[in-house]
Formats: sequence, C-alpha cells, structure tokens
Amino acid sequence: MVMGVTQSGHEPDVESLRERIGELVRERQELRTVGASRGSLERNRIQLVHRQSELGRALIEQHAAAGAT
Repeated sequence: MVMGVTQSGHEPDVESLRERIGELVRERQELRTVGASRGSLERNRIQLVHRQSELGRALIEQHAAAGAT
C-alpha cells in the first residue's frame, strides 16, 4: 500500500499516519515471526521509513500552523 497525497490533494493527517505506522510495525513483527525473506522485510522497512518521514513533516506543518494563529 502506498500512502502519499490523498485524492483531495492534501497530505495524510497525523493520526492516519500514526495508524499506518502501527500497521507496518505489526506487519514487520509478523514477517519476522514467519521467517519472511529479506526482500519482504526490506520492502516493509522502506514503507516504515517513508511513513515516519511523512509523519515528521506533518507534525512540523501542524506545529507551524498552530504557531501562526
């Protein structure tokens, strides 16, 4: 699953990113439990890195918006 800009053109919100990161962490734990291939673990790792990066940007934007009011 690829998460980026939503269909409405807005970045995903902080809560949805946190939920997706939680899903990816649970998926990673399951992959490790079943002895998944390195490729599967690497794909999961890359998705986690991207979502965490998006979350960081979303939190910065949220904080900046709160400071602007």
